[in-house]
Amino acid sequence: MRLRIEHVGQYTRPETYVQETQRCHLGLNLSGLDYMKFFVPGRDTFLELAGSDQPCLTLLPPGVRIEFRFGRRRENWVIQFQLPELELEPGEFRGRFGEGEMRLPVPLLHPGNGELRERFRRICELWMSGTPADRLAAEWMTVGILGEIMAEKPVPTGESATPAARFRALIDGDAGFRKTLAELSRDAGAGPGHLRKCFEETYRIAPAEYRARRRLARIFELIEENSLGFKEIAEEVGMRNVTHLHAFIREHCGTTPGNLRKSRRSV
Repeated sequence: MRLRIEHVGQYTRPETYVQETQRCHLGLNLSGLDYMKFFVPGRDTFLELAGSDQPCLTLLPPGVRIEFRFGRRRENWVIQFQLPELELEPGEFRGRFGEGEMRLPVPLLHPGNGELRERFRRICELWMSGTPADRLAAEWMTVGILGEIMAEKPVPTGESATPAARFRALIDGDAGFRKTLAELSRDAGAGPGHLRKCFEETYRIAPAEYRARRRLARIFELIEENSLGFKEIAEEVGMRNVTHLHAFIREHCGTTPGNLRKSRRSV
């Protein structure tokens, strides 16, 4: 992935404007917004961000038409860049990021916070300095913000959740890894095969691999505590004995629990 910034800026004057994004557009709206409307090809309706002083991020692929009006208290920041992996999802109010089958959905609107102001200000400062090192730093800082946007939010629960989201919530809720995926599938109210397909289409990872990564992350946490023996760690993550813990770590890390503890302690 190679992100290349082409424009950065802070805007403070009142303005009513219409434009179509020619490149990727990352914006931070902090105050003074009356309205912002988003139009995409193939849709008769539009997505609207109503006037509010709540910080908001916009991440727009090329091809989105924006209509907006800012008043006298305007403060918004904009970073425009080239990023071929980010495209507009045809007929949808979202983008898609990635290549080939590994494409993840990216909504146009995201929650923001006041702390982002300093990061956008620093990116602008670095970019405007013009030195190769500073401009590279600005691009990497922008990649960092995109990474936080892409980080998945907690999945919804309840009747409105999709089958994949309900299944994921059940996996996340089984903190001690006491149930099998088949048992969790029954709790989700669908067959294992159907849920596996839905899960892979939504999250681009198999349920078994997702669960294994969560279990490995929990093992790392317990190993770093140093107060627990490996038998206790195995019990905490739903394994019958230390042999299973050794086999699991060997499979996923290519080492032993003892060596893993030494390496993480040294880090």
